[in-house]
This record gives sequence, structure tokens and C-alpha cells, in this order.
Amino acid sequence: MTPEKKARQMVGVDITIILFCIAVALAMFGESIYIVFIPNFFSESGIPVAEIGIFFTVFYVVNALISIPAGYMSDRMGRNIMIFSLFILSVTIFSYSLADTRGELLLLRALHAAAHAFIFPISRAYVMDKSTEENRGRAMAIYGVSFTVAGMLGPLIGGIMREQTGGFDLLFHAAAIFPLLAAVFLLVVVRDLGKGFTMEKMKVPTRDLIINRPFTVLLAMFVVLYCVSSVMTIIVPLFAIEGLGMSYVFLGIVSMCVGIVLTISQFTVGTLSDRHGRKKLLIYPFIIYAAGIFLLGSSVNSSMFLGAYMLIGIGAAPYTTVAYSIIGDLVREEQWGTASGAANSASNIGMIFGPLLASALGGAVGLRMPLYLCSLLVVITIAMLFIMLPPDNRRAAEFV
Repeated sequence: MTPEKKARQMVGVDITIILFCIAVALAMFGESIYIVFIPNFFSESGIPVAEIGIFFTVFYVVNALISIPAGYMSDRMGRNIMIFSLFILSVTIFSYSLADTRGELLLLRALHAAAHAFIFPISRAYVMDKSTEENRGRAMAIYGVSFTVAGMLGPLIGGIMREQTGGFDLLFHAAAIFPLLAAVFLLVVVRDLGKGFTMEKMKVPTRDLIINRPFTVLLAMFVVLYCVSSVMTIIVPLFAIEGLGMSYVFLGIVSMCVGIVLTISQFTVGTLSDRHGRKKLLIYPFIIYAAGIFLLGSSVNSSMFLGAYMLIGIGAAPYTTVAYSIIGDLVREEQWGTASGAANSASNIGMIFGPLLASALGGAVGLRMPLYLCSLLVVITIAMLFIMLPPDNRRAAEFV
């Protein structure tokens, strides 16, 4: 037995997936150094709280518009188009430290979103390429775990940098290094990212995806839950630091602890979904997720905040594991990039409205009420998935 086969037997997936996830994790680590504090960066750059949501909305609009064409291009040309985007991402991150005006920040947010659209949806499609229905849950779990592990230390390191320097420039300079490392790793170690499918085989993918009922249900799920996620992206750091008096370092420690919990939860949920069904392992963790968000909004001290956030870490596992495993099961292989792009577009449509909602509610009624609303939206989504997704014991072909 070759070393490659031994490694595959041990981890349960193609070893190329592991190598690829290392590269993606490098890029994600760079993002995690500053991303938790980006609302605070805008605030310290002179942007009022009521207007911070605009900068997030610009990001999500551009990402939503580009993700489907990016996914389609990767189906046609191969996944290697993400390498160039990693270089663009690096330049964009560094440029945040040079931006002086609101217009420059808005332009950087648009460029940042475009780079993301050509990296992360395509990376999920690559994992689908290299996995099968029997091990796709585990493969997506490994992919999700690589994201989470990469993001564990980043916020803590970023928080320390921010408190030591009093600014954000060093965070952006350090973060810009890692997309470059990811691109080099893909070129030197992974090398083969696929050559794409012929135009004849691909045809026009949109109709097949639209009439796939479970796929459209998942798109609706992404819209709602990523709206929730984007509200929390803005509200949680502000609530922690301004509402509860937490430090940047402590917020980084909280993010690291939640990352550990999320890592365990992602791998567990993804692996179990291969054996016990995707629907169960998609819905049940979201119940914990809704409870965690509600308790987060009710927090009166840092300990309660930490406990609630840990529940959120447990419940958020299906985002990057089970949901995309279902997509891989339901959609034909020549449409995986397009389908992943469509899921990313749906996610960003939700995130277009989330920041505006967060800014409006946060400015009008305080920082707790948006979290209660988020919890309610998750409960509604759970009901939708329970009613509209087919049972686990039916084959994907019967769903279409």
C-alpha cells in the first residue's frame, strides 16, 4: 500500500483535500487577525455606528453579484483561478492601512468582496470534486475545521497587536502575508486544481438548479442565517466592548475558545451526517444555535457572554459542513462550482440586509434587541427546514 493510500485510509478522505485545506487555512488565518475588529476599525476611522452597516453591505452586494459567475468560470476553466485572487486579496488587505477617506474604504470593500468570491465558494467546489457521497460530510468537516482552527489564534493575536500599537495598521500588514503564502502553497504543493468541464457537458446550469427543490430550500436557509450572522458580526464586538466593558484581548480569547468548540462540533456533525443522515445533523444543532444567541443578548457579564458564545459555537457547525455536503449530494459534478457560487450569493444577499438592520436597530433600541431578533429568525429557519427538506432515508435523485 502506498503512503498516499495509507494516509487516505487513516483520515477517510483524499490526501489532496488535506493539503488544499492547509492552503485555504493560511488565507483564513490572515483574515481572522483583523476581521473580528473590523467594525471597531471603521468606528475609529470616523464612521458613525449608524453608517458602519453600509460598508458591510457594499461587501455583500459585490460578493453576491460575482459569486455565481466566479463559480461558473471555475466549472469551465478549473479551480486554479482562485490563485490569482489570493494575490488580489493580499494587496487589498494591506491597502486598508493606507486608506484615508470614506470613498477609499468603500472601494477596498468592493475589491475585497470580489477577491473572496473567487476564493471561498470555489474552494468548497474543489472539496466536492475530491470527495464522494460516502465521505463528503467528513471532507466538508475537515474543510470547516481548517477554517475554524485557522481562525482561533488570529483574533487573539490581532487583539494583542491592537492594544500594543493603539491602531490597526500592523494587523493589516501581518494579515496580508498569509494569502500570498496560500497561493504559493497551492502552486508548489497542491498544483493540480482541475481543468474544468467542456461547455457541451456544462450546458446552462441555472434551470437545473432552480427546479431542484431541496437546493432552493437550502438557498433560503443561507439567506436567513447569513442575515443573522452579519447582524452578529457588527453587534457582538460592539456589545462586548462597549456594552459589557470587555477588552480587545479578552474578546480575542473568547473567539479562540469558541473556535475550539466549533472545531469539535464541525468534525463531529460532518462525520455523523455520513452515517446518520444530513437532515438531522443540519437541523438539531441549529436549536442550540438559537438558544445561544438568545442567551448572548441576555448577557450581563463576561462569563455569561462566554457561555452563550460557546453554545453558538456548538450550534453553528452545519454552516460549512452538512449544508454543503447536501449540495454536493444533490447537484451534478459539472455544476458544483456554480451551485457553490449560488449558495455564496444567497448568503451574501442575507448579509446585505443584516448590517443595515443591525445598524438601524442598534442605534435605535440598543445592542441587545438585534440579538433577540436573530434568535427568532433561527427558530423560523429550523421550522422551514423541518417541514420542507425531504427525509434522510430518500435518495437525492428522488428529490429533484
